[in-house]
Amino acid sequence: MTPPPTSAESPPRRDGILSVIRQKAIETYYLVDDFLPRRPNRQAWLRLVRLPNLLTVPGDILAGFLLAPTVRPAVWSQLLLAVPASLLLYAAGLILNDLFDYAEDLRDRPARPLPANQISREAAAAVALVLLWIAAFLAAFFDALPVALPMILCIILYDLGLKRLPVIGPLLMGACRAGNVLLGTAAATGGLFLVPGAWGGALAVGTYVACITHLARTETQPDTAYPPSLIGRLLRLLIPLQALLCVLAIHRFPANLLGLVLLPILKLHRRLAAGFPPS
Repeated sequence: MTPPPTSAESPPRRDGILSVIRQKAIETYYLVDDFLPRRPNRQAWLRLVRLPNLLTVPGDILAGFLLAPTVRPAVWSQLLLAVPASLLLYAAGLILNDLFDYAEDLRDRPARPLPANQISREAAAAVALVLLWIAAFLAAFFDALPVALPMILCIILYDLGLKRLPVIGPLLMGACRAGNVLLGTAAATGGLFLVPGAWGGALAVGTYVACITHLARTETQPDTAYPPSLIGRLLRLLIPLQALLCVLAIHRFPANLLGLVLLPILKLHRRLAAGFPPS
């Protein structure tokens, strides 16, 4: 006669298996909790990427696109890839900036989303990497990787700590925004960006942003002589500069008049900036 099974040989109880599955489900939920589009942390993500500042990005692309010497009709569709690629690069850079500034923000800006624990650092890092990857993927579609990859390198170097160097920091940030203009040029030319007119526009935008960055380096110092909102107002003035560069592309008439479409963004930027902290 076969002996009855001992406790060591007993099959696992069904409720034990269900308990393990339930526990794993709970752990998985909390693992992805920061990525769910829930109302409580949506505002935190918008603050993390400085939503008002994102409005200053598409104008770089449009200016570079129109400053290109020749634009084939079929290439206009590339503009629809260049704009989101540029926005993703900018947003990723801002997220990485807060990640690397976490210790400083704990001391000087504790209300920011990361030090306030509104968004986990793990979630922010994952989102930043995904945004960089998608931006590079989009840039590859219009042969702009020779522009996008150096931009990504400049973003990472800046956020890693080179931003704290008096000259190199502002120059790196200026290079990022100059590269943004050339990204638009690459979209218009099928990957070519060594275009004299476009380089002039890129230099103008890059120099202006480098000057703003130099001022912003002192925003947390107690003896700062200007209000924190000044940086936001100066950044807003990028929009009319971009519109001017577009209009100056007279070889693209009447397409160059598209630059005037950027001007209404000024009012939208002002309204959004009123609802977001300046830092």
